[in-house]
Amino acid sequence: MRGNGARSLLADDRGMALLITIMIISLLVVVTLEFGRTMRQNHLAAANLKNSEQLGAIARSGITLAVALLEKDGKDTAADSLLEDWATVDEADLSELFDQGLLQLRITDLSGNLQINSLVKSGEAGNAAREIMLRLLLSGEFVIEGDKEANEIIDSLVDWLDPDDLESDGGAENSYYQSRSPAYSCRNGPVEFVEELLLIKGITPALLFGVEGKKGLAQFITVHGDDGKININTAQLLLLQALDSQISTDLATGLDEFRRDKGNKELLANATWYQNVPSWPGDIVFDEDLITTAGAFFSLEATGVLETRKRKIVAVVQRAEQGKITELNRKAE
Repeated sequence: MRGNGARSLLADDRGMALLITIMIISLLVVVTLEFGRTMRQNHLAAANLKNSEQLGAIARSGITLAVALLEKDGKDTAADSLLEDWATVDEADLSELFDQGLLQLRITDLSGNLQINSLVKSGEAGNAAREIMLRLLLSGEFVIEGDKEANEIIDSLVDWLDPDDLESDGGAENSYYQSRSPAYSCRNGPVEFVEELLLIKGITPALLFGVEGKKGLAQFITVHGDDGKININTAQLLLLQALDSQISTDLATGLDEFRRDKGNKELLANATWYQNVPSWPGDIVFDEDLITTAGAFFSLEATGVLETRKRKIVAVVQRAEQGKITELNRKAE
């Protein structure tokens, strides 16, 4: 009997030892798997951090390159056109700049846009800016229903910009904005960012940024500059057409073709170059106080690309005499 009891106890001990062994092995397997998962996560995080830093470095280098191009151009010539090196840099092959990754660079002359803050300039300048804005809105390219809506939007813009609290016919002042939920105040001063226009009565995201089949107003306006002048060497086709009620699509296209012809580059330094365009009507004469051939404000878009990942930095700079560059703002996207 004692022998049978000893054997039974020994069998129980062995079973328990086996169970404990299995539990320990299972625990080690779990710990090993968790350790491996953690290591993989850390490795991926480190790789992502490295890629992110690399993409950021490429994009920052692009901004530096863009500034250098604008500085050189500002020292070499006073005029700015779509034929300049900075204007065609988006077509340049920049693949050899980095061993890994690619730089995409684009420079836009904001002086070729309508200065939205010039709508409240005194005298003819303000009236001309309003007329250009109205023609632009009524071009059929934006989410605008008709003359009444377009004029109300312009009235609201003027009320937002001017320093008084007197409400225009179709505009809005503090009384309107204070009735909104949440309530806010009318700026009664210059617009600082394009996105701020969404606070103004009548301006919707569809109008400002566009929808399928319709353009966005944001690509034709700028909050930078206060002289009301538009660079006709870089203005977009639709804005060229809005400069005068008599300019048809064909005439605007003729202007664009002329300024893109390398043989006309020297002529583009003079603001009256448009009069040399074949078939240009002699009775269309731009007010020289409203046009220019030089750029003062530029948008720089530098994108770092690494495999499927991208990092973009957008900066706005002001260029003064002798090409001196001042950065006004910068954001990473």
